[in-house]
Amino acid sequence: MPQSEHLPIYLKTYQLIKFLYEIVKNFSKEYKYTLGRDILELGWECLDLVLEINASPNNEKHLKILKLSVVFDKLKIRLRMIQELNLISEKQFAHIQNNYIKEIGQMIGGWLNWS
Repeated sequence: MPQSEHLPIYLKTYQLIKFLYEIVKNFSKEYKYTLGRDILELGWECLDLVLEINASPNNEKHLKILKLSVVFDKLKIRLRMIQELNLISEKQFAHIQNNYIKEIGQMIGGWLNWS
């Protein structure tokens, strides 16, 4: 796959991480250094995996895309948790879901189908 086809997932994941930093900075200490740190680390792990997949030969991509899918699912679970703990508003959660999670998930799914 040409490199340019991977750019949208990279950009969308990068934007998600930036948005997550804005959210996590408002967490109380109780959550900032536990759940907040986990969320940011999982976001960065997703972005790192996108770069690894893009640089990998085609025959190695499938397993890495599966790993990306699992890491992304972990991130989604933690995002659901922060919403249920009322660390973010329903409006913020809807923004994350509609502008990042849905699109990134679709791109990962497309990548899996391709591989």
